[in-house]
Amino acid sequence: MMLQDQPQMNDMGTSVPSPHPDTSSDNTLRAIAYSMDALIPGIYLWWGAWQIRIGGSQPEPNYTGTIHDTRGAAIVLPGYRIYSTYQGSYDPG
Repeated sequence: MMLQDQPQMNDMGTSVPSPHPDTSSDNTLRAIAYSMDALIPGIYLWWGAWQIRIGGSQPEPNYTGTIHDTRGAAIVLPGYRIYSTYQGSYDPG
């Protein structure tokens, strides 16, 4: 028997966001951009539609940054040290 994710309702009858993170390619790339921009420790790899984020964090809802490169890699270490192939801006557009 398969269980399907049902929207959760709070006491007021409105839906609550699912605890499962969005796994879309754009959101993953946005999470990588946010984590690198905020210097959150982790390992980040992206190559076209293929993205890996080990560590880091989900972006804040109002974060609009992104990565303007189709491929790259970065390591952010504790103590605010970043080693990255990406040298561009995280600003949208």
